[in-house]
Amino acid sequence: MTDYYKLVTEKKQEQSELDKRMQADVDLLYLNKYVLRDSADKAVPDIINITLNRPAVFGANVVASIGNAKQQVVVESDDKKIDTHEVESFLDAAMATANRRLWKEKLPLLNPFADVQFCFRGRTARRVLLYQKDGKTVVNIMPWDGRYVYDLGDSAMAYQTLRTKAEIERDYGAKIALKVSGIKDIPVLDVWDKTHNEVWVQNFVALEQGHNYGFTPVVSHTVLLGYGPMLLDKNWQKHDGESIFFMIRDIVPELNRLASILQTLNMNQLKAALQYKNPEGSPQDEPPERPQMGDVVSVGKGAIEPINLGEARVAAQMLYTIMEKAFQEGSYTDIDIGNVQQPFSAVALVTIGENKDMVYMPRLAAKELLNVATAEMLVEQALQIGGSIELGAPGHKRSFNTAKLQGEYSINYKYFVKSPKIDIARMSVAEAAQKWYPRRHIYSDVLQVEDPDGMMRDWSRQEAGQLSMGVKMHRIIMDLLEQAEKNNDEEAAREAQIMALELGLTLDQVRSGQLPEPQPEQEPGEPLIPLLGEGGQVGGLSPSKVASNLRRTPQPERTIKGG
Repeated sequence: MTDYYKLVTEKKQEQSELDKRMQADVDLLYLNKYVLRDSADKAVPDIINITLNRPAVFGANVVASIGNAKQQVVVESDDKKIDTHEVESFLDAAMATANRRLWKEKLPLLNPFADVQFCFRGRTARRVLLYQKDGKTVVNIMPWDGRYVYDLGDSAMAYQTLRTKAEIERDYGAKIALKVSGIKDIPVLDVWDKTHNEVWVQNFVALEQGHNYGFTPVVSHTVLLGYGPMLLDKNWQKHDGESIFFMIRDIVPELNRLASILQTLNMNQLKAALQYKNPEGSPQDEPPERPQMGDVVSVGKGAIEPINLGEARVAAQMLYTIMEKAFQEGSYTDIDIGNVQQPFSAVALVTIGENKDMVYMPRLAAKELLNVATAEMLVEQALQIGGSIELGAPGHKRSFNTAKLQGEYSINYKYFVKSPKIDIARMSVAEAAQKWYPRRHIYSDVLQVEDPDGMMRDWSRQEAGQLSMGVKMHRIIMDLLEQAEKNNDEEAAREAQIMALELGLTLDQVRSGQLPEPQPEQEPGEPLIPLLGEGGQVGGLSPSKVASNLRRTPQPERTIKGG
């Protein structure tokens, strides 16, 4: 039997440098208090230490941007027999069911947890379980913190958490709780492989159970950023799956150092060290090893005057310009967070938006692959159950026939990050481009809309309605009928009937898609339908024609009741 506890211990040692990197990122995110240190790594005394909020602001903006991205599941297949919409509905319902379970347990939901993980850990994992219990379908997806996930080889995955003794007693029973030492921060190791699951509490097995999935029910993914897996030097793991701080990790401490030095200089001006000449001074009047803030130093006979601190502020200003540029190149700019009031051209705004994409697009790509792997595993587990399964929140549950999940198809999750400012800029560029490029290209490459094919179809329909009065009237009639049937709106039904009469059709004929009969060629200047009736005509139609249409057309009240 494999000793997974020993394997995890070895894995921790192997990933020690990666763990240090993740701890450094956590310190940046939580604004760990900065302390200015000398070259020997000793804290410099009498310093006003400053901790800037830059990394926390950067992190909050990126997480919010990724969280606001619109998610769309797309199932595609060349097999026309596969109902791709049914598969999409199943996946949406399964994810919603899993999120509801997490919400009830007061745990983070799947996508928000993944957003934070990919931003600050650069990796994450999920344990995915879909099974039936007491005749009900359970979707139990547990997100795992990537810092404490260990790939043990041969498809075995482990996840370690720290729990209290009370939590261990709740989850594994009083007998297990009696074996542990301490009351908090007790390590619990959850291990899954192709055949079974075992749980280690401290250094002993507290639970062991088999499963019939035939595969390890865990999915994981790492952000494809950082050159660790491609430059296999010593401790390459440290540079695998980088966080959003990887380009500013060393800049932030230097900004804090500079801010601390400047603030200390300001304080020194407020409480300056002084010197005075005292030729009669005694040995105890000799200056200290290094004058501190507010010290008075004896230097001989003369007037009291402040010590000259040199041109430190000029050098500091030059250094700040350099480091500020480096920080913005590796994170968000002032424009991204709205700190700049000056106007920018459309091209400049688009360029800025594209540069910002480089920060979070790798995270969205990782999120997509993680959700695809999760979806594929849910489908496979559902097929193993077979028959009909019920998913969804109370009041919105529906049954899915697992037979409709069979077949060959691809599952994709698409994400679209939209900024009104950048969208308006793209529209300006599109207006200039329409002279040279076809509309399909403008939708896909200039405006970068979510569904360029759908936009083309909508545009064609819009153009048809503007060019053809008949098409426009048909659409209005169908909209009025839908309104009448849904809302029991007699006025809408009556208006639909009037417009159908103007086309020379009954409502039933409009519904069935029948086209109006071709009209005889009109004399020049003679309207198709006279504006004013002649000889008792109504709307250009004879009374007998109107009566005939009314007899063939269901009355509004009857139409509504029948619908």
